Amino acid sequence: MNVLFVCTGNTCRSPMCEGYLKHLCEKTHRDGITVLSAGLFAGGGHPASENAARTMKRHGIDLSGFRNRQLTREMLAEADTIVVMTRSHRMQIGALDPAALPKTRLLLEYAARPGADVADPFGGSEEIYGSCFTEMKGALDNLFALLTKENSTQSNNP
Repeated sequence: MNVLFVCTGNTCRSPMCEGYLKHLCEKTHRDGITVLSAGLFAGGGHPASENAARTMKRHGIDLSGFRNRQLTREMLAEADTIVVMTRSHRMQIGALDPAALPKTRLLLEYAARPGADVADPFGGSEEIYGSCFTEMKGALDNLFALLTKENSTQSNNP
């Protein structure tokens, strides 16, 4: 199972999502789930924003080695599930590769908030980043539960 998180610059929201979901996979020894993130307008190789890294460090997650990536059609094709932060991101993915739309979901759909966007904390205070992660965390926990259920079902089918 390949999960791809997408946001604008791949320095704030999607790296926090990637780091947290990887953390959940490691903590529960789930090795059948690959997690990546990318940005629609990412200059390659930049670290996660300082406040994103500080926020995740408070949750025991190290983003110090993270470097942002530009979204590619290949990433979209390889992903089983694509999770975006906003409706605009979803529309831009559809323009890039219409075949990717059926497997693309807004993150907050996993928190029973269909159509809701995750606001970009870029340039905000550490408190704003913390609030952003808190908003995303419940959806990520629900996504993880769904992925592990699907992964277990697939593993049990011959």
